[in-house]
Amino acid sequence: MRVVLEILNGPLTGHTVELNPGQSVSGGRTAKSQLMLPHDSFLSGLHFVVECTGEACILRDCNSSNGTWVNGNRVSEQVLNDGDQIAAGQTRLLVSLRTEEAVPRQQRTSTVLFAIPKYETMEQAVAPAPPLQTLTPVQQAVLGFLQRLSVPLYAVLDAFAEPRVQQWLAGSGGAHQYLFEGLETGDQPPPALLLVQLPLDSPLLASLIQEGWGRHWITFLACSSPFAEVRQHLQQILMVHTEDGRRFCSRLHDPRILQFLLPACAAHELAQLFGPILGFFVEDAFDPRRLVGFSASAQGLQQNVVDLV
Repeated sequence: MRVVLEILNGPLTGHTVELNPGQSVSGGRTAKSQLMLPHDSFLSGLHFVVECTGEACILRDCNSSNGTWVNGNRVSEQVLNDGDQIAAGQTRLLVSLRTEEAVPRQQRTSTVLFAIPKYETMEQAVAPAPPLQTLTPVQQAVLGFLQRLSVPLYAVLDAFAEPRVQQWLAGSGGAHQYLFEGLETGDQPPPALLLVQLPLDSPLLASLIQEGWGRHWITFLACSSPFAEVRQHLQQILMVHTEDGRRFCSRLHDPRILQFLLPACAAHELAQLFGPILGFFVEDAFDPRRLVGFSASAQGLQQNVVDLV
């Protein structure tokens, strides 16, 4: 049996590692690993090891900071099956087990043959954001409004509505992660929601506005808390628990639903929904030429409508 690992996202999408019986490969962010992925800042220097014994394919986590996941479950050691997906940091790998005749032992090598592209600079290793054309007046107004905020900016992106966002984020260099990765979400599959931290000078911000404003798959929020705390809070407010113990994911991430739900909430519900979040900023559900901002205070919900043109 041979093992083939295929990288599914990021600047090395499509590259493969092949292991014959008796071979293994280590993966991580630094030269400590044979499979080095320096663009993925969420990887540990030495993150995981995959070993092909001939009879089985075994994955071991190397005490990584963010964990190693198989099909959404965090593992320390796991026997892999054909079709399994490994998630480490922000990198996804597909496992293929092949039973065709292995390479003769005398032709094997103790090192993993893996072609990493050669770049003059790290910037060249980054998958580009969508080409930025001239922004419309509305898009320019949205960008200007968000850049004038005095607190850090995040965004929740619906990768089901816009599948290209994962590719853009993998090459952005910014912090991002699927909201529900590794969590049990009940009978329904979790929505493909990505949380991304957006420095106000990031070129990705303008690209996301150009591609997403008016299409209902992006919600901006302002929050000074660290990335992990923001992600944990969003998990809590998006996951709904019913009285009979069932769990499912709400549609609160949809800017259209958010706009109509928040004004109907009581003060204690607003406090729970906002938590550390200082403000939500979305397109108007009926007119993308208007931006709607929400914040919560002791007096209740504060709503600010901005005419963009």
